[in-house]
Amino acid sequence: MNTHFLYEVFQLLTVSALVAGCAVYCLLTLAPQKLQQALKQVLLRFPVPAFVATKLRQTASACGSHCSGCSSGAATPQTVKWHPRKR
Repeated sequence: MNTHFLYEVFQLLTVSALVAGCAVYCLLTLAPQKLQQALKQVLLRFPVPAFVATKLRQTASACGSHCSGCSSGAATPQTVKWHPRKR
């Protein structure tokens, strides 16, 4: 059997898996919270390793505090105060 062909197939599969994984990671990182939750639900339907499933089940807000406060649609608006820069 031609080993050159096997190396090309291995390379193609490895690079394809890395590109797909990076694309999913970027979507989970940069997408809005609603889209992230939908994507996580779709990914949990596939057979994934336990550590990946645990990571997908975690909820995280934009600030990284894992409270989901940013996506919960808070009833009271928050006031932002801008302070001038000291010179």
